[in-house]
Amino acid sequence: MRDMTRIVSTVLLVVMATCLAVCLGADAALAQWSGRATASIGRSYGNLALSQSILSGTRRLGDAAPSPGPAPVPLKPAQITAALSYAADPQHSERIRAEMIRNMSGSDAALRAELERAFADDAVLKEFDRVMSASGYSSRNVADDMAVLLQMTWETYSGSTASKAQIKGIRQQVLGIFLGTPRLRAMTNAERQDMAERIAYHVVLGTLARDEALRSGDPARVTQVRQSAAATLLAHIGIDMSQLRLTERGFFKKL
Repeated sequence: MRDMTRIVSTVLLVVMATCLAVCLGADAALAQWSGRATASIGRSYGNLALSQSILSGTRRLGDAAPSPGPAPVPLKPAQITAALSYAADPQHSERIRAEMIRNMSGSDAALRAELERAFADDAVLKEFDRVMSASGYSSRNVADDMAVLLQMTWETYSGSTASKAQIKGIRQQVLGIFLGTPRLRAMTNAERQDMAERIAYHVVLGTLARDEALRSGDPARVTQVRQSAAATLLAHIGIDMSQLRLTERGFFKKL
């Protein structure tokens, strides 16, 4: 992972310095921190995984007042796993990786070569799986993946670290939305893989960009990263982190 971190960090720094593109549909002023490095991920969300028809239920985050606890799920663990997990197709993973590299590098041959080295041998997916496993999640479970995406975005935007109770609250909240939304439960294996692996690239690259900004000690750069994270989530999932507070029961609208 050290080699991938070094290479991807270098790539991100190059992209930051040259402002190659608008990030994930956010306005140009907020896009300078990562440019092409995440643009393709956002477009893919809009095209499939996080479209309104598929994740309309996610927009319910924060609509209700906190309840005494998460609603019980009327499914057995094996049924939940079957409804949310997928078996990876290596050829589909390769197509996603190639698309990421193509969209992120554009006509820049040097950047493409860097990304090909950084992403070789499914490095991003393996790192995502390592992080997920260490936290007790499954990278092959789309609800777990979405919960981690929301956690990462909130932590980046707020500059805070979620507590164990808050992390559990996010997980239960997202699980309830996925299991309670027929379209999400009916996703095909390929759709689940598509969603999960694009989230993996988003989380890994987004975390690297955030960490690089923090290490730089540049307040303006840190602010750009935080604002871009919020703008990305709003543009592609419809969730406005600036209007939400994180509790031990998940996200709720600020009073």
